[in-house]
Amino acid sequence: PNKYDEPAYEEALRDEAKRAAFYDKLSVYARLLKLALSSIEWNTETPQKEIDRYKYDLGFFSRLRLSVRQRFADVVDFKSYEDQIQKLIDKHVTSHEVRPITELVNIFDKEEFEQEVAKITGVAARADTIAHRTAKHINEKMDEDPAFYKKFSELLKETIRAYEERRISEAEYLKRAKDIEESVLHRTGSDIPESLRGREVAQAFYGITFESFKLKFEEEGLARTIAAEAGGGIDDLVQQLVLDNGKPKVDWWDKSGLIGQMEIAIGDFLMDDIRDKYGVSLSFGDIDDIAARSIEVAKLRYK
Repeated sequence: PNKYDEPAYEEALRDEAKRAAFYDKLSVYARLLKLALSSIEWNTETPQKEIDRYKYDLGFFSRLRLSVRQRFADVVDFKSYEDQIQKLIDKHVTSHEVRPITELVNIFDKEEFEQEVAKITGVAARADTIAHRTAKHINEKMDEDPAFYKKFSELLKETIRAYEERRISEAEYLKRAKDIEESVLHRTGSDIPESLRGREVAQAFYGITFESFKLKFEEEGLARTIAAEAGGGIDDLVQQLVLDNGKPKVDWWDKSGLIGQMEIAIGDFLMDDIRDKYGVSLSFGDIDDIAARSIEVAKLRYK
């Protein structure tokens, strides 16, 4: 078997815990090799062929670390030793080109990300890169629109699981990963009502209200229509309270009086304009929950 089969190593490192152990062990290996190479005694007593193999391994596994991190969108703090390792590689490793570790490209930097993906060898590796980078973006944005991102987070997990269990082919995995990435980027396929197109924050409030309303109606379409009205109404109220000439008031999210006003305003609106108007069976607990979750989203979106 080929000891330096990079795709096989990447597949073997699909498990996050294994990758963490690999990163740690490579760090220790690099530091020990640096120490050894600075020892006259070690250089004298160790056969050159063996020294060359140690250097080759450093290059190979450092490049593997880079491709694995890129593929699975791992956020690992290499800063403490990265400069030293890179200097060691630049000085001693000629067998592999090992680029320094840089920030992962965001999927919203579409052109740059597409260029990165195009350079990757292998259909599964490209699919993994798109899927895990999209998952990273979702995790970072989850609190800004919980209902929207939760849906695609679950869809991504199921897609990755389906590939790992070999229920779908590499080509199908790549197609699904691309479709989910596009949906997240352009907010398509999320059943957003026409009345809220172009109003992203209102869409987030709509997602929160629909999660609550869908259990209270037999007809999903009606629940969506009323949730759209609720989402738009909550957004109007929030904007009235926190915006001044179109810009957020300074540190409004830290002002308990204003937060209290917002809780009351959202609660009154949900009771008068939604519950009583449409006969929705909203309890005080439901109303408090929608208001609290909406305020948390507002704190992030109107900064």
